Amino acid sequence: MLGDPVLNLYNSSGTLIASNDNWQSDPHNADIQKNGLAPANLLESATFQTLAPGAYTVIVTGANSAQGIALVELYDLSPLSNSSLENMSTRGFVGTLDKVLISGFIVGDVDSATVVVRALGPSLANYGVSGVLSDPTLTIYDSSGSAIATNGNWQDNVNSIDIQKNALAPPNSLESALVLHLPAGAYTAIESGADGGTGIGLVEVYTLD
Repeated sequence: MLGDPVLNLYNSSGTLIASNDNWQSDPHNADIQKNGLAPANLLESATFQTLAPGAYTVIVTGANSAQGIALVELYDLSPLSNSSLENMSTRGFVGTLDKVLISGFIVGDVDSATVVVRALGPSLANYGVSGVLSDPTLTIYDSSGSAIATNGNWQDNVNSIDIQKNALAPPNSLESALVLHLPAGAYTAIESGADGGTGIGLVEVYTLD
């Protein structure tokens, strides 16, 4: 567990636009509390931001270079605005047993949604990432903890044509992807390595609605 996480938010040009160590030091900490999103521990981080459409990156590090397991959460507090949250991704180390890469997402404010979830590994090397996961496996769980879908190689998916039509085919045939038509609720995407493999992986969730 990471004892004192630090959160940094960057825009698509790589410019730091917000940083927070302890959530109560955020200028909009009252808004964080009003929305019921205050972290349970004062050492945990949060920032309340109004963002223009675009791509953003959140990086979590440990204060004083500490290491450990951390959780990053993203909440859209204006679902009826002109822009919406279309995609989120999580990159991290994929280990074994309880050290797999876990990414949660919620289908909310609608009856159902169509999403594409991907688990990447080998193609990350094209972006200068070393020690990548060579053969990722993706499993989706519902809020009760039941596995509802799994995929090893995206081309084996019965909906692989839909993945391609939406220009979301993973670059490498060993990478995983699923098209899911989901009712409102909370879901968990877990990326693991085939045959116990480990390395850096990436989980992405795209909404098609």
